[in-house]
Amino acid sequence: MSGNLDTSLHYFLIFNPKLGQKEGTEHEKILFFYPQTISIGDQTNFVGLTEGYIVCTRQFSPEKPCEFIHTQKNTITILSPEPDIWIVMSVSNPSQPGKDAKQRDYVEDETDEFILKRVAQQVYSMWTLFNGPLLKLPQDKQPINYEQLRKRVDQFLKPYIQQMAFDQLDIFNSLDGIRFLPLNKNVYLTLISYVNSIECNFQSTIPSFKFGTLLYKDNIIWSSLNQNDTRSIYNYLTNIVKIGSDSSTGGTSWMILNNNGEPNWHTKGSKKNGFLNMIDLTSKSTLPFVYLEDKEKQTTMIIYEQKDTIILFFIDPVDIHLLKFEELSASLVSKFEFINPILDDSYTKKSFFDDQYKYIYFNQMNLAIRASIKSKSPELTKDILKILNDIHADFETSSENISETIIKTQTDRWIVAKRIDFREFYFIFDNKNTTLLEIDEEVKNLTNKYFKNLFIE
Repeated sequence: MSGNLDTSLHYFLIFNPKLGQKEGTEHEKILFFYPQTISIGDQTNFVGLTEGYIVCTRQFSPEKPCEFIHTQKNTITILSPEPDIWIVMSVSNPSQPGKDAKQRDYVEDETDEFILKRVAQQVYSMWTLFNGPLLKLPQDKQPINYEQLRKRVDQFLKPYIQQMAFDQLDIFNSLDGIRFLPLNKNVYLTLISYVNSIECNFQSTIPSFKFGTLLYKDNIIWSSLNQNDTRSIYNYLTNIVKIGSDSSTGGTSWMILNNNGEPNWHTKGSKKNGFLNMIDLTSKSTLPFVYLEDKEKQTTMIIYEQKDTIILFFIDPVDIHLLKFEELSASLVSKFEFINPILDDSYTKKSFFDDQYKYIYFNQMNLAIRASIKSKSPELTKDILKILNDIHADFETSSENISETIIKTQTDRWIVAKRIDFREFYFIFDNKNTTLLEIDEEVKNLTNKYFKNLFIE
């Protein structure tokens, strides 16, 4: 019998404890459960167990509810993103055959709880981006129709969760950062000028029309959105639409509205120039609504793709009929036709540096992440990932204010991690015969040359 040394999803649950108060109706608390192959009785039992965890632990920490539960077989994260809503995600710990053929040995410390918490938060953020809060009242202020809510949540979240690779979660999921593209000042100002001219031109007749975000491949150049909305949009574009990825990798989707005006996942076709989330220029009704800032008001999101440049605009749904998409497309083509080679040159220069070193840099203040190591790269072995995750967890939770960690792995690789204020830097060196002093000197030279002033204590 072979062992399962990968983490896998056990179940994903959303419930409202205020529902199903009468005996025999406890299952009504469940708003979403995946996978549905688990019986309704077991689903209800998981709700009861979670409520027990929460009530029990509140005796010791009234202000901070239970966040993680570790058992022999599972690691569970519990999240309450809004009043009366609880999200529970349980993953199966890796296992292998034990000495007794009927038993299995579980690796309980292999699953990183902080990654799971971030993944649960990402799922909720994706829901609120396209749907708003789970318990938002209908516009007519009538009571919430929970049957319709259950149907809508299932329709939206089930395909989203199915495409998630729980056996490939890594430190990038935990950091949940945004890649930015460094640009020459003149190029940057030219781009901003072009974007502003397009925005002002259409705002003269449609005041609600506004610029949102500008990207090149999977790097953001500029965003007018707040930090959380920018991250949600970025995760949608890079993880679901998969901009900047090889189209042959498959599994890409975008969000459109169905005939009932509900968000629905749609298979993304081959790369094209034009409006990404429209079937054609006459299908304005398929453009998805998003909820930004206070999550109360709908706004229509327009995504335009010109070669490797992606630009987002937003407009009030009541004004969408006023927007002439042919004119907008013509304006964008004329402005960005010549700028793509310049952006490609900047992207190539960034990649040249990235090819020289193995590192991850993350700034918590602006969520900027820069890395030469790609997520799911073969260089990130399970041992290396475990070390990186543990170091990041220490940076986040340790009361000792750890600022630097240096580790030599069993395969003679060096890992150096530094944290100053809200910045984290992780280096990986393959120099097997290098001493600790030489590694320390190499890190100093690298930071002084390429990240000057970032790590001044």
